[in-house]
Amino acid sequence: MQRYIARQAIFDRNLRVLGYELLYRAGEDDKAVFTDGDRATRTLLSDALMVFGLNNLTDGRVAYVNFTEKLVMSDFVLLTNPRQITVELLESIPVTERLVRRLKELKEKGYRLALDDYTGNPAFDPILPLIDVLKVDFLMTDGKKREEIANKYRHGRMALLAEKVENQEAYETALRLGYRMFQGYFFERPMNMRREMPGVNTATYTRLLRELNKPDAELRHCAEMIRADAALTFRLLKKVQTLQYYHRNSVQVIERAVTYLGIDELYHWVVLLLARDFNTTCSDETVREAYLRGIFTERLMEHSPLCQQKTYGFLVGMFSLMDLIMGRPMKDLLNEVELPREVKKVLLNEGNSPLKGYLEYAVSYERRTPVKPPQLNVETGTVVKMYMQCIKDTDWAFRSGK
Repeated sequence: MQRYIARQAIFDRNLRVLGYELLYRAGEDDKAVFTDGDRATRTLLSDALMVFGLNNLTDGRVAYVNFTEKLVMSDFVLLTNPRQITVELLESIPVTERLVRRLKELKEKGYRLALDDYTGNPAFDPILPLIDVLKVDFLMTDGKKREEIANKYRHGRMALLAEKVENQEAYETALRLGYRMFQGYFFERPMNMRREMPGVNTATYTRLLRELNKPDAELRHCAEMIRADAALTFRLLKKVQTLQYYHRNSVQVIERAVTYLGIDELYHWVVLLLARDFNTTCSDETVREAYLRGIFTERLMEHSPLCQQKTYGFLVGMFSLMDLIMGRPMKDLLNEVELPREVKKVLLNEGNSPLKGYLEYAVSYERRTPVKPPQLNVETGTVVKMYMQCIKDTDWAFRSGK
């Protein structure tokens, strides 16, 4: 699979490159096409750090990255080095006291802040003292407004950046008004950059599943794999609420988080994220249904002669809907994801494994038409309580596992 990022240079008054704005791209199209701004930024930054290499993208200069309100308020930005990145605030972010506090925290940690597409809106006045680069939109402002902004701020600590400069006249106007930085089609159009990724970009998940499938799975190896992916690292540390310690000793902190979860819970989490990240055809509710089915099948097997294979129960339950979730034939998916042979046979409806009976019972139970149960060491009343607990655990997983 190919990954894409675009970059557009930012120049000083002598037309020297100061840095690059990094732009999300889903493909070779020269426009950003996405419906989820949070996910676009997470993908962009993760790919910039782990696929392309941030220094390779920026030639060692500063990267400017747009952040949504949700991501500014989260700690995702803390996975980056403040010397390498400027946090761009989108013009759509509402200014609140909570945002002001958050921006002060980022400044204290050494991050530079830019305000994107500024047009003089007074709603942003409370955060302007915290802004390092004010990006003035030359397409959305007229000559009077550009001059008004320049007269007000050019002698202050903020650097004025004229963005969307489309022609020589606009550039000369910006120079005359005292703007110190420049960006736009007149200087350089965004340049698309491409890198090849294996498979469907499930490589990290596949490696994790392969390791977790081993009888002697090493949590240390799992931690190393997770650490190699910025978005995965963030989500793990968020799940166990240890992100504030990340920069002190990243390897040990991730190992501690993985150890805290343990093998079984880590397995659940990895498969859940795989389903959610590559969900192309369904609502999140379908992923939730698959997760519930998986943990219910697993807990049924905990109270059965197959208790030593309970993890297989989770996998057959969760993956029983994966073809629907990912919009691809089951056989193709199973060729790319490392799963135990017995699990694959059940999912492909091959053979007559005892595992199949527990999956069929779980499916019939959720549809309220229970078939004859497989061999269980518990009574019917306990199964009811077990299923209710699975619903609660699924709700918790979807609140904390994103």
